[in-house]
Amino acid sequence: MLQQFTWQQFLVAISILTLIWYSSVILLFYRKELKALLKGKTSNDENNAPLPHHWDKKVDALEPEAEDHLMGKSKLPDGVSIIGMDEVQFADEDSKIQLLGLVSDVIEEIKTIFNILVKEDGTKQDFFKLIEAVKEGYSGILTSQHIPQINEFIIANASFHLTPDEVENLWY
Repeated sequence: MLQQFTWQQFLVAISILTLIWYSSVILLFYRKELKALLKGKTSNDENNAPLPHHWDKKVDALEPEAEDHLMGKSKLPDGVSIIGMDEVQFADEDSKIQLLGLVSDVIEEIKTIFNILVKEDGTKQDFFKLIEAVKEGYSGILTSQHIPQINEFIIANASFHLTPDEVENLWY
């Protein structure tokens, strides 16, 4: 069936279909421009005027802050916050922050001691020898106000019985 068409018939059909396609696109999407062209108007009306440039007087100057945030403000990393100068404080030696760090370190050392005692079937005397090393390594704990909490941790986790006098005299 396709062998019955000549090249000339094929090219005429393609030309007609192309003309129909482009005329429908022009009528659907460029109707206003076509009317303006047929009436003889130029394309310099307000709708077709070029956008103003930054050097023109009609354009407002962008604020430097607005340029930085064209995509939105960036998210700060976790744990980071912006504070004012009046909110800045420096820790002194008795600061709660420093004591909490010291207390957590001492508790970790005590956990290690308990693990050693469990693995090697240690006694109460072994515990007292190992706790002496902790007292030497963390001498700042002697003045801590958190010693009662540390003592409670020792009583709760010790595999042997400690008297209240032993626990009270543990750090002195």
